[in-house]
Amino acid sequence: MIQAKLVQSGRFELEEVAKPQVRANEVLIRVKNAGICGTDIHSFNGKHPFISTPIVPGHEFSGVIVEIGQEVPQEMFSIDQKATVEPSLVCGKCYNCQIGRYNICDHLIVLGCQTDGAFKEFISVPWQKVVPLDDFMSFEDAAMLEPLAVGIHAVEIGKVNRGDHVLVIGSGVIGLLLAQAAEVRGAIVTIVDISEKRLSKAIDLGIKNVINSSKEDILTSINMISKNGIDTIFECVGHPSTILQSIEIARKGSRVVIVGVVNEGVMLPVNLIQDRELELLGDLMYTKKDFDKAKNLVAEGKANLKDLQTKTFDLKDVQSAFEFIEQYKDTTFKVLLRV
Repeated sequence: MIQAKLVQSGRFELEEVAKPQVRANEVLIRVKNAGICGTDIHSFNGKHPFISTPIVPGHEFSGVIVEIGQEVPQEMFSIDQKATVEPSLVCGKCYNCQIGRYNICDHLIVLGCQTDGAFKEFISVPWQKVVPLDDFMSFEDAAMLEPLAVGIHAVEIGKVNRGDHVLVIGSGVIGLLLAQAAEVRGAIVTIVDISEKRLSKAIDLGIKNVINSSKEDILTSINMISKNGIDTIFECVGHPSTILQSIEIARKGSRVVIVGVVNEGVMLPVNLIQDRELELLGDLMYTKKDFDKAKNLVAEGKANLKDLQTKTFDLKDVQSAFEFIEQYKDTTFKVLLRV
């Protein structure tokens, strides 16, 4: 089979390797589509704090089941069934695994990050991580259930309730999916960015309140939207300036959730966190229930994934796909690889 390996920062190589052998507790999936995530872009540029090369990326993907291990519950899966995968490989024994928070497992390994992922024709994974899908779901949408689950989990961490005012800083794919998940919960959502083109996409997706922070004062705009300020701020950029901005504009007694991947140190204004009784929360990945909610939202037509799909490349053109993203950052949302 063919796989695409990131051999060093900025350079992929295509390799011919043997098809994976399926262990007794695994399911073999023929990959159909794989999404390129912001995490992959960070690793491509050599700037992800927890990913090293060489690595086969790919943690957002979909495909069909082609082989089922002998110890897998046979009633749960069928050959040719559509599926996606929850890409977190966990120990199942540490404290957080035992209490259901396995997304922060002490020994967490993520497909495509700490071990080879799905930028290849076949991948074998533990059956517990396979998410069966209905036939109606496209492979493209199925490959985007993972980032949608990220947004859903963040909304859970942020304790968003109906009627809450939510501010999302950053209108990339995660920010826009998170905004949709918050609206499903009944929140009033505002998105902040410095790109008019990205904010236009937010409007196209039905987000009514947008702020261009390069042209408008955020607090002034917020006060026009909500007289009581913002209940929860989601930082989806991962830059020190936007993290500081999130804390500085937070209302007393509100919460700030860090969703973006931060690859450098940040000096925090602890005096503001203390004085305003702010909740500063980290957010990582998702659990199975978030994947199930993502699947249901798409089935119910409550999450728009298609309008975020910018372009699809063949796997053999993976280098061009990443270069395309770098060249058209302002207008590119989700780029997919057809495997």
